Amino acid sequence: MPVIDSTERSKFRALIIGGYLEDIEISGSGHNAGIKQTPGGSGFNVANCLSLIGADVLFLSCFGVGDSRKWPFKSIPVTSNCSHGTFLFRGSEVIAVEKPSIVSINDELLQLLCEERFDLLYSTLEIGHLAASKAASVESRIKVIDPSPFHELKGLEGLEKYDFILANDYMSFDRDDRRVIIKASSKGARYGKKEYLPPRIGKSRFGSGDLFGAIFSLLVSTGTSPEEAIEESVKISGEYCYQGKSIGQFLLGIRDSLDYVIRS
Repeated sequence: MPVIDSTERSKFRALIIGGYLEDIEISGSGHNAGIKQTPGGSGFNVANCLSLIGADVLFLSCFGVGDSRKWPFKSIPVTSNCSHGTFLFRGSEVIAVEKPSIVSINDELLQLLCEERFDLLYSTLEIGHLAASKAASVESRIKVIDPSPFHELKGLEGLEKYDFILANDYMSFDRDDRRVIIKASSKGARYGKKEYLPPRIGKSRFGSGDLFGAIFSLLVSTGTSPEEAIEESVKISGEYCYQGKSIGQFLLGIRDSLDYVIRS
């Protein structure tokens, strides 16, 4: 039985493969410290952003029983025995990270996915290089990979089918490779020899690269040129860095002004 009923196809279908982490943000100190827990992880953030923009999202990751009931999109655990991670931070300081399980996509699930067609395949390396490599065989109009966390990258072998690589500015990639886009959070992005700067530079924030990736991937998948998609993604992610809202709150606040929101 297919994962998604093709008779219920929306205007835009996205398959996201990556991490689900519980984000724990600490503010203050001692007895006056505050703790805020929210769903996170790059894969989760991209899935959430695309869902808020109106895409029909299927998210593959590691999470516990019942976790996915609170998400506004479809989700499937990659395997039944993997577990999500935890991301502990204060401001822009990473205090500790418990990584999600490193797994692969089993052949039965891969076969089901290969019977479907998606407009976008977006993968990170949060649940391992092998999962991203196997997923590359799924049929999709555009395939995008965010090669983070970088220590999981085993080279580009197995990732040749991806159309774009959304690297962070500290990663070592051939910047003349026309697939490679360098993200720099609040400072914008670089593609080829051109730098793309936001209208105003805010404070770098966790999740800004995921917001960039979601906007960019949607736009290039719907026919926008990479250059125009980067300009729009830098503008939106740059504005997010200038504000204090969560990604979800920010997108909900601006979605009515975006002419590329998918409306059913």
